[in-house]
Amino acid sequence: MLVLKVKDMSCGHCAATIEKTVKDVDAGARIEINLAAKTVHVDGSVDNAAIVAALDEAGYPSVQA
Repeated sequence: MLVLKVKDMSCGHCAATIEKTVKDVDAGARIEINLAAKTVHVDGSVDNAAIVAALDEAGYPSVQA
């Protein structure tokens, strides 16, 4: 499971965009977003680097927590 800290995630729209971005890379991924903690948990089958790169491209840079 990949756990990311996304410091620029601040609202429901951000969370929805992040979820869509991850699903575009890995349609079968299970995603859990904690808006208050600014964390995203991704349980999927795609390389972690691909998910991080997609989030960066979408404007949500992240670091592994």
